[in-house]
Amino acid sequence: MKKLSRIIGTVLMVFTISMAAPQKSLAQYGGDITFQDFYDELAPYGTWLNDPKYGDVWVPDAGADFRPYATDGHWAETAYGNTWVSDFDWGWAPFHYGRWYFDEYYGWEWVPGYEWGPAWVDWRETNDYYGWAPMGPGVDVDMAFGDNYSVPDFYWTFAPQAYICSPYIYNYYVPRTRVVTIIRGSRWIRNDYRYNDHRYVIGPRLADVRRVSRDRVVVYNINNTGRPGATRINNDRAINFYRPAVRQDAGARPQRVVDARAYRTANPNQGLVSRGRTAQTAGDNRTRFTNFARTAAPDNHIVRENRPNVPRTDRQPTPVTMPGRPPVNEDQRVQRQQPMQQQQQQDQQRQNDRNNARQQMDQRRQQFEQQRQQRMQGGQQAQPQQQPQQQQAQPQNDQQRQQQWQQRRQQMDQQRSQQTPQQNDQQRQQADQARQQQTQQQQQQRQQQADQARQQQTQQQRQQQQQQADQARQQQMQQQRTQQQQQADQARQQQMQQQRAQQQQQADQARQQQQQQRQQQAEQQRQQQQQQQQQRQQQAEQQRQQQQQQQQRQRDQQDDQRARPAQQ
Repeated sequence: MKKLSRIIGTVLMVFTISMAAPQKSLAQYGGDITFQDFYDELAPYGTWLNDPKYGDVWVPDAGADFRPYATDGHWAETAYGNTWVSDFDWGWAPFHYGRWYFDEYYGWEWVPGYEWGPAWVDWRETNDYYGWAPMGPGVDVDMAFGDNYSVPDFYWTFAPQAYICSPYIYNYYVPRTRVVTIIRGSRWIRNDYRYNDHRYVIGPRLADVRRVSRDRVVVYNINNTGRPGATRINNDRAINFYRPAVRQDAGARPQRVVDARAYRTANPNQGLVSRGRTAQTAGDNRTRFTNFARTAAPDNHIVRENRPNVPRTDRQPTPVTMPGRPPVNEDQRVQRQQPMQQQQQQDQQRQNDRNNARQQMDQRRQQFEQQRQQRMQGGQQAQPQQQPQQQQAQPQNDQQRQQQWQQRRQQMDQQRSQQTPQQNDQQRQQADQARQQQTQQQQQQRQQQADQARQQQTQQQRQQQQQQADQARQQQMQQQRTQQQQQADQARQQQMQQQRAQQQQQADQARQQQQQQRQQQAEQQRQQQQQQQQQRQQQAEQQRQQQQQQQQRQRDQQDDQRARPAQQ
């Protein structure tokens, strides 16, 4: 009997564990937070607006010049490609879920979404720059890769390719005045990454980033954390992300929300952005708006309160290992849990019945034992006084006790005979149910294993096909890049040859000019020397003539002197 009970308990325990396993899987992959968590967690860092087009949207308290995927953050390489690492404490949500939209009055507004991604942006490139821009509401990867897709020019941020993975990339952003010119000469980057039927934009490929980067490019692992907060890089090898799955909740509401249309109508000239306004004016308007949203009474037809904002301290989210899992409807979750709850209740009821029956038998056994001990004690106390009488009536008393014992034995046998078939039937039924459950579990396990094998085979085939397609695309892109690189190299070589030829011509011309100048200088020096020689000759001739004239005059004077005495 004990062995059978142990077997039944073991089977029930296995069944309970096996039935509890899907609940854990659902909790892990089906979703751990709702939009309510977005509303509550982001409320201290910004203002929730009710936009007439997109519903409840969030405006961060980040300044009039804030730009998503540009302000206070940088790019890092992960298995998902280029991943945005934000420095904001609230960056875990708006840069990895949902989409961004620019409003001419309120500035950048975040529209919540269900799917996690490394960064929901579009990418472009030139020979020297990479550019990215936030995806708008309703834009998915298929739409972003379409031929007719376009993005407003002021959405784009550009930086030199060499600094794309620098933590200080914001120091190298291209000035806004040059962005439009760069966009005109840029081309789309449409590289994607597929994982579990989800598609992500990865931006420039790792090989290209490593080719153009000035520094060593590290590919980080992603660690899941259980609490919202700023994204942190751990030991230069891993990035800590809070990225729970998001499930639907029709009752989720911001605790305090501003009617976007009503506030704009009441304050038409107090826009929060610096476009068309000075930075000081936009900053003052933003401060005024934030103070109004926090302190205004909720009955002024602009600010609405839905419920008290009570933090959820009992929540310990389980981060998903596979981001972007499709949301699980709450009704479906309840329907799947009901059979398991009913089975657990039935098992608990059967266990309670067995415990109650065991307790009743133990109580009857204890009562019988107490009565027997009391009778034995009473007989011992009366023995000295009644010993002669007992000796006389001993045979009669023994006969009565024997009859009473036989009667009690018959009653117990009857009770046991009545209880044993029922218990045996119950135990047989329980054993049959346990065997059936075990058989069903084994069948379900075999079916699940077969389904898993088929799914794995299908996934492997899809992955192989995807890998082949990716390899084909990569080869094609590599060929195109190689051709482009060759063309660019040829163009550079031609340009360099032309530059060298021009430099050679310029050098030859310079040498000829220098040689001509030297020849002219030499000719001028020779002519000057000839002139100097002629001048010296002329001077010598003049001196000689002067000397001859002087000598002639002296001779004439001497002749005159000699002639005077003769005349006398």
